[in-house]
Amino acid sequence: MTANDRAVLDVAEMSPKIAKWSRTLDVLVVLVAAFLIMSVSHIGFLLLAGDWDFFIDWKDRQYWITITPVVTIMMAAAFQAIFWKLFRLPIGATASVLLFLLSVWIVRYHSWEGLAHFPLSLVVPATCLVGAIMLDAILVLTRSWLVTGAVGGVLFGLMFLPSNWVYLAPYFQPVEHMGQMTSLADLIGYTFPRAGTPEYIRIIERGTLRTFEDSANWVSAFFAGFLCVFTYFAFWWLGIAACSIKYAPVGLKFKEAFGANTTAKKVAA
Repeated sequence: MTANDRAVLDVAEMSPKIAKWSRTLDVLVVLVAAFLIMSVSHIGFLLLAGDWDFFIDWKDRQYWITITPVVTIMMAAAFQAIFWKLFRLPIGATASVLLFLLSVWIVRYHSWEGLAHFPLSLVVPATCLVGAIMLDAILVLTRSWLVTGAVGGVLFGLMFLPSNWVYLAPYFQPVEHMGQMTSLADLIGYTFPRAGTPEYIRIIERGTLRTFEDSANWVSAFFAGFLCVFTYFAFWWLGIAACSIKYAPVGLKFKEAFGANTTAKKVAA
C-alpha cells in the first residue's frame, strides 16, 4: 500500500481490511452488472431479431441488414445513456455490445455446436461492435446525445454490413450442387437442415444469399441507418428514465408496521 492510499484511507476513516472488502464488493457489483447486461441484451435480441441472425444462409440482403442493427442499437443506446448519466463514462454502447456479442458466442458454441452439432460456420453471429465504438467516440467528442443519435445512429446502420463482410464474403462464392449453381452458404444450409416448423421453412428471400450482388444491400443499409436514428433517441430517453429515482408515498399503516412512527414518537418524547 502506497502512502497516497494510506492517506486516502485515513481521510475516509477506513481500515485496510474494510477497504479490501469494499473493493471485493465493487468487483461483485461489476460482475453482476455485466451478467445483467448480457442477459437483457441477449433476450431482447432473441425476441426481436433472433431468427434473422441465426444461420449463415438466412443472412439475406434485405431484412438481415435492416433488422439486426436496429435491434442491437436499442440496448446500446439505453446502456450508453445510463453510463453517461450516472458515471460520465462514454463506454456504455461498446461495453453492452461487447458483452452481448460474448453471450451470443457462448450460446452458439455450447448450444448449437456442442448440443445440436451445427458447425460454427453455419451459426456464426453478426457483430455491431464497430458501430458501437463510433457511438461512444461521437458522444465523448461532442458531449451531445442529439448529435450522437443523428450522426452515430446513421453510421451504426451503415457500418453493419462492411464490418461483417470480412467473414461473410467467402460464403458468397458460387458452387455447383446437383447440377445447379448456388452459394456456399446455401450449400451448408442444405447439408444441415433445420427443424420443420413454419418459422423455419419460410422463404427468407428468393434465392436466399445471392451469388451476384446488386444495390439491395446498400438500400437496406441506408434504411437501417435511418431507423437507427429514431431507435437511438427512443431508447436513450428510456435509459435516462431508468436513471431517475422515484419515491412512492408511504402510508401510516405501512410505517407503523415497521415501527417508524413508534420510533419517531420515542425520539420526540
